[in-house]
Amino acid sequence: MSVRAKVVVELSVIAVLTTIFLLLFPQRNPLVDVALAGFALMCIALSARYTKNVIWSASPPPAVDDRLKRGMKVTLWITVPPAILFFLIGGIVAYKNGGWPAVGGRICNWRILPAFGCYLPWALMQQTLLQFYLLGRLLVLFPRQLLLVPFIFTGTCFGLVHLPDVWTALATVAAGAIWSLIYYRYRLLLPLALFPCRAGLGVLLRSFRARPRRRVANTVSLACCLPHQLSPMTVMTIAR
Repeated sequence: MSVRAKVVVELSVIAVLTTIFLLLFPQRNPLVDVALAGFALMCIALSARYTKNVIWSASPPPAVDDRLKRGMKVTLWITVPPAILFFLIGGIVAYKNGGWPAVGGRICNWRILPAFGCYLPWALMQQTLLQFYLLGRLLVLFPRQLLLVPFIFTGTCFGLVHLPDVWTALATVAAGAIWSLIYYRYRLLLPLALFPCRAGLGVLLRSFRARPRRRVANTVSLACCLPHQLSPMTVMTIAR
């Protein structure tokens, strides 16, 4: 059996099982997704050598020199503007509600750091599943003349798992396609994980107004379920 045939069988089984799961459990505890992603990551780790030496060997990276430096530069150009925008929105809304003291309490918050620490492993797990595993196999299926199709397909898969939140699904389709294009070019996972982390911090700011005994719990839980919370409407209600 050829590599392409093996990939077809493998992805077909996963697609059927995923569809059944999403239809049976459209709304679920985010911790279920974390557990499933952890199990999938373990399976990917066991087959990492095959994925690297067989799957990805057929698609060498376009950028060979200074991949780390160039990849980080591109990622920063994409991540910094949204992060600044989210903090500005939070600051503006906080200023309207309570002046500069409210801005300081909202932006200069020690809980931002543990929120980032909680979400970074989850974002890295997402990117490993999407890019290292799924994108590599999609590149095997489609010829180079249809190079954009794997990127769009990967982004679509990322968006589908965020249903039934339509706004979040649409946003993550676009984001997933962009991440796939960056990974294909530079083959770096960590910079990609920083993008949803920085974007997510803007949404996490909203949780820091909860009552004191719930703040830490909200920080951790939102860090785990943030992919299901990030939508244009959520971003616009930062610091409300």
